[in-house]
Amino acid sequence: MIKSKAHYITCIVMLFVLQSSAQQGSEILIKANKASLERDYTKAYDLYTKYIQINSKDFRGYFNRGTSAYNAKKYSSAIQDFTKTLQLNPIFLEAYYFRGQSFYHSKKYEKAISDYNYGLQKKPNSSSFLKLRSEAYAASGRKDAALMDLNMAIKADKLSGDLYKRRAELKVQLNDIEGSIKDYNAVEKLIPSYKMVHYLKGKLYLQIKEIEFACEEFEKALEYKIVVADKLNEEYCTSL
Repeated sequence: MIKSKAHYITCIVMLFVLQSSAQQGSEILIKANKASLERDYTKAYDLYTKYIQINSKDFRGYFNRGTSAYNAKKYSSAIQDFTKTLQLNPIFLEAYYFRGQSFYHSKKYEKAISDYNYGLQKKPNSSSFLKLRSEAYAASGRKDAALMDLNMAIKADKLSGDLYKRRAELKVQLNDIEGSIKDYNAVEKLIPSYKMVHYLKGKLYLQIKEIEFACEEFEKALEYKIVVADKLNEEYCTSL
């Protein structure tokens, strides 16, 4: 009877400790999330570390600490935390996304591509993963592969002006000037606030000797106070 009573008391104590730890962990997590929202990433990182000490098997602690390190541009630390996240939760796509980005910013492009590949296995038409893989391909010199990914991304998300803008920039590198102009035309429609497009189109028209079209674009750029257009406008258009 005494033994049973002692065992019962022990269970109560253990339950109290677990409940106390859980409550403490929740309070730390709330504070850490608040610091992260306030962009105090150093404070957030330290608080997530305290949370991990209490909840070492919770993948959220490592993931959130990893995003704090990522936002603070501490990519090696971020990679370690995202890797631990994936050990605990191997199918967590957000961890592949951010670890891929951390590899990319560390100039480890093949490792970044590997993480984006996993994301695309799970979501083959994800314009986000296609865009990121395109950037990694381009940075590693594989511009044709980068273009293929942007083509697929635009097919999946036809209304993304950002994707057309990225493809226009890539086509310039591939010397497809007319193709770049077409993409910038799409950018002009999809992102009306992006007035720099007129200056960029003007420069491209100069490359293919379409001076009148170039001058029309420079004139529009100057109307929107894109002052960098002034020099080229004065050089090529004042005599027309």
